[in-house]
Amino acid sequence: MMRLMFVGALLATLVDAPSFAQQNQAALERVLLESALWGPDFLVVLPHLQALRESGETTAFVFVDRLAGANAFETRQAAQAPVTRVVARIARPAQLNQRFQAARAQVPAPPVGAVRAAAETLIDGDGFHISITRAPALRLLAPGLTIQTVEARLGPPERITHQTIQGRGERRPVILTLYVYAGGAVAFAESNMADPGVVERVVLNLTTVAPLVAQ
Repeated sequence: MMRLMFVGALLATLVDAPSFAQQNQAALERVLLESALWGPDFLVVLPHLQALRESGETTAFVFVDRLAGANAFETRQAAQAPVTRVVARIARPAQLNQRFQAARAQVPAPPVGAVRAAAETLIDGDGFHISITRAPALRLLAPGLTIQTVEARLGPPERITHQTIQGRGERRPVILTLYVYAGGAVAFAESNMADPGVVERVVLNLTTVAPLVAQ
């Protein structure tokens, strides 16, 4: 009897798992396609998430004007090999999947200027990060985006957590308050380095997000 109960529980788990995954995928698509949260260039850089992932990044930061990997390198030279891989991959960007391609077609053409990848420092002050930028500057988040707007559009977060990024030397650490959505795939972050309530960056789980948006 106990064995039958165990098998029944296992089967229930196996049945529920795809449903749970589909729910998270639908939630993630909703977040990424909610135009009120993103700037006009967000869909432009989505194909390059795969480039970051292939360079060894598992997490990406979406700032107002740049897309960056979360890994911090001690020196610019130490970051050069993965940057070179990203540069090569940007030259042959991944193809957006159907829903994101359709959304991209509704966005006006971006200003002239190709995206580029380089090793740059961030406000975090913890080293050099792979950054994808453009001149003129990318516009990746909606102007003045606030947590209030995020919650008005998406509802309350699934959870709220905190992350501390320790900079080098005597710099103040960056403390992020993360409002988490889509099963942990996306988090909208306040920072102690920015005005309260303002979204300073969005944190993306590349393992989940990159294959959803492009291939």
